[in-house]
Amino acid sequence: MNLEWQYSTPQAEGMDAEMLGDLDYFIKQKRYRLVNSVLVVKNGKIVFERYYNKYNENTRNHIKSIWKSILSLLMGICLDKGMIRSLDEPIGDYLPAFQRGVHPYHKAITIRHLLTMSSGIFWNGGVHYHCPMVEQMKRTRDWVAHVADVAMKDYPGSSYVYKEWDVLLLSAVIGNAFGNTSYELCEEFLYMPLGISSGRWAESPCGVSYTVMKGEEHSNLSARDLAKIGFLVLNNGIVDGQRIVSEHYIKEMLRPNDNNSSYGYLWWILENGYACRGFGGQEINILPKQNMITVIQATPTPSSKTYGDIHKEILEKSVV
Repeated sequence: MNLEWQYSTPQAEGMDAEMLGDLDYFIKQKRYRLVNSVLVVKNGKIVFERYYNKYNENTRNHIKSIWKSILSLLMGICLDKGMIRSLDEPIGDYLPAFQRGVHPYHKAITIRHLLTMSSGIFWNGGVHYHCPMVEQMKRTRDWVAHVADVAMKDYPGSSYVYKEWDVLLLSAVIGNAFGNTSYELCEEFLYMPLGISSGRWAESPCGVSYTVMKGEEHSNLSARDLAKIGFLVLNNGIVDGQRIVSEHYIKEMLRPNDNNSSYGYLWWILENGYACRGFGGQEINILPKQNMITVIQATPTPSSKTYGDIHKEILEKSVV
């Protein structure tokens, strides 16, 4: 199965074509020179598509932390296929470094805690996408063991802290459960069924797939590829009649967690939908009531802007 897009006009799908036509002026007035792609899918059809800076429908852009949301979908696939029994399993069942008693809290960290950014492991993110803690880790051979040596700040599950540790460990758990890397699982069970083309994700010296760290841009996807991810979630895990992720997991994934009402399992919860976010202006927005997906891509820089007003002021308001 390979998802191929159909096309329609904004008017035919209940959207204001004139308002959408103002997008170029809006971007120019806001001086959003780094925006590369804006795409709208309504009722399963592409109704609006704009590219800038020599981008086109085949050009791939850095997805940054949208990768986190993709990892969440991979966890759902692992559960569906029985590779992982429960989100409440201790991560030490898959990561021996967390069974060694380095800290008494380690045995209490579960997969669910990684999905909700509540592992309790200390984190200092630095500024402008430069994190000394990550740079220190990257100088070691065994990244998972290094994270296991980082101090615990909170008891697992007690507080939300957005951090790279939890998704790196989640990628390691997925890879170990699958018996390969999380990239290989993604390629076989998510990207290939959706017809998504991606460069191979980077790997740590200890064999853990990762993509979101500075300088690691192998996870580039096109705007249409990101729309396919959104379409899968909007349709509760089914695309073209094929079940890719269970509806049960999708609903759990999009439920606000106890420590942050705006966050599910590595997905953001909006007032009227759900979203992925990546540093520098990468967005997938899913609006179930409007049966609509919007995608925004931009070139990230150390002091990058966000472009959520494109979605809120133009794309969302164009629904008649």
